[in-house]
Amino acid sequence: MIKTIRFILHPVPQPEKGDTGLRFTDILFGFVLSELFIRLGNQDWAHPFEIVQLQLLVGTNLVLGSWLGFRLSLYRSSCQIKFFNLPLFRFLIDQLMLVLYFKIAILTPRPDSKNTLPPLPQLAETTVNLVVYIFVLYALWDLLGLRMAKAKIKVANGTRIPRYPALIEGKKTNQEQAVNWIGICITITTLIFLSAIWFFARSLGPIRSLVCTFVVLLAYRLCKEIRTSYQLLQQQG
Repeated sequence: MIKTIRFILHPVPQPEKGDTGLRFTDILFGFVLSELFIRLGNQDWAHPFEIVQLQLLVGTNLVLGSWLGFRLSLYRSSCQIKFFNLPLFRFLIDQLMLVLYFKIAILTPRPDSKNTLPPLPQLAETTVNLVVYIFVLYALWDLLGLRMAKAKIKVANGTRIPRYPALIEGKKTNQEQAVNWIGICITITTLIFLSAIWFFARSLGPIRSLVCTFVVLLAYRLCKEIRTSYQLLQQQG
């Protein structure tokens, strides 16, 4: 009876046959980007580097970079999402990230909206605050990936095999998934830098805190891209 309940609540993973989760998340990314682009198109770029423009550039940098990372990730699970397995919790973290992306996108009102712009120092501080929260979710996402790579399941003869094994051409193997150690280190290091910007946001001032956040986000994506390119070269070699 206990085994049956455990099987129902924690089903055996199966390879994903489609990309439904990816398509659904892509649509939500599109909604967030549309909000950012509408606001970007309404700005007077003859006077760049004002707080509102910087906030929108930080949001666009974050969301576009996240979407590219989401689509190109070498470590995204290829297992079906089920109640209740680890791919489900990673999927839920993805959706929570999108809620925070949306909050960043709508901090400034639409051109046709009657809402008023929040005080500019508050706008900058809230943006950096939300970016830090998002990177906490990034770290949790990476740690769940580590847990998935190390999770085991006991089979009939008593041996333990990977619960979420590596897939080759969509088929299960008996090999563990690769652990994205470099990616985890990059995420945690970036989180530390962003937390420092958040902590010193008031002394830095809104413009400098947004510029620093923008630069750290660019550096984060650059490091991730270098890591991905290096690993692809290793696989080909």
